[in-house]
Amino acid sequence: MARAGGRPRASLAGRSEEESELYVQALARGLTILALFDVEHPEWNLNDICARTGISKTTAYRVLRTLEWKEFAVFDPDTERYHLGRAMIPGAYLTLSYVSFVRSTHPFLEDLANETGETVELTVESAQGAVVVDQVATSHPFKPNLPTGRILANMANSAVRMYVAMRPEEERARLLREPQVKFTAHTTTDPNELATMLAKAADEGVAYDLEEQDLRVCAVSAPVFGPGGDVLAVLTVVAPSDRFGSEGRAKNTKAVKDKAAEMTAYFRSASVADTRQP
Repeated sequence: MARAGGRPRASLAGRSEEESELYVQALARGLTILALFDVEHPEWNLNDICARTGISKTTAYRVLRTLEWKEFAVFDPDTERYHLGRAMIPGAYLTLSYVSFVRSTHPFLEDLANETGETVELTVESAQGAVVVDQVATSHPFKPNLPTGRILANMANSAVRMYVAMRPEEERARLLREPQVKFTAHTTTDPNELATMLAKAADEGVAYDLEEQDLRVCAVSAPVFGPGGDVLAVLTVVAPSDRFGSEGRAKNTKAVKDKAAEMTAYFRSASVADTRQP
């Protein structure tokens, strides 16, 4: 048993959360509700919270009232919607450690955007999915509306696919058992086909989205590794399908792999080994 703070910590390996005697269901429900709030969903009403989480209306209301009392959530009586409260501010400042990470990686994104002429994104993994922490927009006149801070949580997305591809085989198998949403006619949802694609992505070090999440939008992603071999982030080039033919795909694939390798070398160098990482 590992110890933390002088107290023993039993291993949870091979057990679901709910099976643990340490699992606090009321706390888990509150955290599940808080996790709904992000840059694309800054406000929620009670019905939508219940629909998204599966928590009953009575229980959700009690949890929300508790979050209100503790100032983690605020209810707006005019809109009948909730938003995050001021008790979240200290935690937000703690996550500003990501700022130094993004500051150190941004020049790589600028280089890649200049080389490809396309939009470049950097994501880090969270409990809710891959979070877009930085972006450099394409130099072309029409730019996609892809705000930073949004959460990517489906395997039609190349960044998410790359994260899943780099996970242990048993975890990949578990995720493949979950139903996949068919966003477009090109979305791969068959678990056997997805398993093949993930194995190929892990082997080649790149994952693709060929109009699977959005029509006429393609992407290619590559992992950035830290000193210990863990995936620190995923680098992605996003391009319209008309610039992602065989030639464009090959060019963008080489560019994103090369730049991800440069970033990996940067984070593995002794001079920055102690840099704050996500």
